[in-house]
Amino acid sequence: MGQLLQAIENSAIIEIEAGPMLWRIKKICSADLAAVGHAALAMTQAMGDGKEASEQDALTQMASARPEQLETMARLKDAIVAAALIGVGDPETGEWEKVSCVLDPEKSDAKNGALWVGSIPSDISNEIFQEAMKLATDGGAAVERLQAFRERAGDSPDSRPDSKAVRKAAK
Repeated sequence: MGQLLQAIENSAIIEIEAGPMLWRIKKICSADLAAVGHAALAMTQAMGDGKEASEQDALTQMASARPEQLETMARLKDAIVAAALIGVGDPETGEWEKVSCVLDPEKSDAKNGALWVGSIPSDISNEIFQEAMKLATDGGAAVERLQAFRERAGDSPDSRPDSKAVRKAAK
């Protein structure tokens, strides 16, 4: 027991390579998304349908935004990164450190695994944010990862007998 639950939990976690390290990201739940607000989803407006907004579109939107709006969007992005990031790994050794990402620099304590979100380099933070949003709005990718687990376990739907074969064997 627990193996299936572990598979479900693992389907909600991804690892990405950004910069010189690996970053472990968990799927943030609907409550996490609601907590950071609808504006965070607006920042990734085209992500759900596989289209990427052009760099020029993004620059145009940013140029027309008020400073308060930009500050709010940055805070929302930081909140999503903080909610999603759960580990940092060394690609050479394969060792992982658990991370509790915090929004307040006063609560940062690297020795005890608390990392201030502002200390993550901007380009890496952007990648973590994009991957966290993709994972949160994955469109069925988690189900595919679970199906792959089931097939590896030798319990694929193709290997099971159909109802006719079961009835015939029961006679």
